[in-house]
Amino acid sequence: MRFFSDATPYEKRATIGIAIVVAAFAIAAEFVPARAEDRPSDPFGGFTTELNADAPLVKIWDSLRDKMLIEKGYFHKCLESKDCPSVPALAQQLDEIRQYEGKALLGHLNLSVNQMVKPAPGDWTTPLEAITMRNGDCKSYSVAKYAGAQELGISADDVRLVIVHNRRRSEDHMVVAVYQDGEWFILDNLTNVLARDSERTDYQPLAVLDYRGVRRYLSAFWVE
Repeated sequence: MRFFSDATPYEKRATIGIAIVVAAFAIAAEFVPARAEDRPSDPFGGFTTELNADAPLVKIWDSLRDKMLIEKGYFHKCLESKDCPSVPALAQQLDEIRQYEGKALLGHLNLSVNQMVKPAPGDWTTPLEAITMRNGDCKSYSVAKYAGAQELGISADDVRLVIVHNRRRSEDHMVVAVYQDGEWFILDNLTNVLARDSERTDYQPLAVLDYRGVRRYLSAFWVE
């Protein structure tokens, strides 16, 4: 999987009209950042450190977060104008997921995105693009789940994107980790079954992305 190349310009791949239809997945819920002592440490039990601001992955993630904020604006515009007939259907799907709690909610989110997006070679996309194009690689699935989890009310402090090395497939991969009841659960496009981070011994963590930025695992070999 390619983690260090920029995606094609957003303006060339999605129109405002399409953006409004699926932007619910791109809303980052309003939150108050947790105090350092209350914020859970990164998943997979390893120590992490901030990547250099000039690292390619940092620049890509910063750009993608900006695009996700634009999508949030599209969504609110759609709600105000009421000119987006497809939004109620998407909102209903999110409401159906909200009926569940804890692991059940995470499982339904994981399953829903896995069913909406078909696996295909891809690059970095916003949640909107992933759902609109209905195909993409692990990054597309993960970014959609990352934003979707926050839209469903999960604190941004409890959601992380994690780049791992899949030892079984000898390739890099991306998943979402969500902190629930004192444990990290992994949402993965390769399976509809939730697993704790401690159970995924086939995954070697490489880097973590969230609203605070990008961090690398000290245990992983890394070239910036």
